[in-house]
Amino acid sequence: MNKTFAQAPKPKPLSAEVISAFERGGAGQDTQTHISQKPDKREPAKMAEGKAAEKAEPTRRLSIDLPQSLHRRFKTACAKADKIMNDEVELHQASNGGA
Repeated sequence: MNKTFAQAPKPKPLSAEVISAFERGGAGQDTQTHISQKPDKREPAKMAEGKAAEKAEPTRRLSIDLPQSLHRRFKTACAKADKIMNDEVELHQASNGGA
């Protein structure tokens, strides 16, 4: 049993004018006009505080192991309250004197 596959179409070569427009910051081949309107669930005050904190000091990633049941309870509570888990951990850390 022989299977045959059609060759994928090759893109048209770009003209020097299109390349030059791209290098100048022009539209070039970019014709997409849709911009995602994904809503941010954070409250505006928290977003401003978070962005200010990010600019003030670089961040580092923290990974912790939690029992599955505790993680599920924490994630469920945050989802019900429309909160972000990372923000809640930061608030808890800040409320305990940063230690």
